[in-house]
Amino acid sequence: MYHSKRILFPDTHSELSEVELMEQYGKYFGSENWVTFSGCPSITLTKFGSNGFEGLPSGNDVIAIDSGCYIESSHYPAFPSGITKLTSVSVNDRPFGKIVIGKGCVLQGTSICAYDKVSIGNNVIFGPNTVIMDCSGHTLANRGHPDELDKLKSEPVTIGNDVWIGYGCIILPGVSIGDGAVIGAGSVVTKDVPANYMAAGNPCIVKMKLN
Repeated sequence: MYHSKRILFPDTHSELSEVELMEQYGKYFGSENWVTFSGCPSITLTKFGSNGFEGLPSGNDVIAIDSGCYIESSHYPAFPSGITKLTSVSVNDRPFGKIVIGKGCVLQGTSICAYDKVSIGNNVIFGPNTVIMDCSGHTLANRGHPDELDKLKSEPVTIGNDVWIGYGCIILPGVSIGDGAVIGAGSVVTKDVPANYMAAGNPCIVKMKLN
């Protein structure tokens, strides 16, 4: 069983202005760092297990977006895009996963789901429709058993500063991408990418060092 608390949700908040969206976001995560919203993203806290919500996590302990970030959730971009989705998940009695986004980042129809932690540095640009997850959300065996949730495994994802992620990439649990790296469009990133390298493909492999 799962329960969700939608902090921002397009079906409910689509008519809000940029300022009103920031005010709604700030009620839960603080308004010290100004974030620019184009269209309404989906920002959700999800609780898996028998226990429902007994109060929300406080402040930006769960989702922290630093100043100067731009979050695109409209259909205006030149390339196909969609709603940016930030989802923090708690399983049974575990704490909610953390999503930490540094200064000056650009998200365009980006989906991030954190059971543990997804950490993004400064000045990271995500091409439209990128997906980042630190957990698959299910086990490979014994699905449906009472202890399935206890066996879920999550591995933090870390993306450094000044990284460029191309269109439609998928970044899987446990991956670390170094500062200044570039990930080619459509890549499925299953292993670490060192700083200042270009990588691409499915699975994603390192192609060349950047000057």
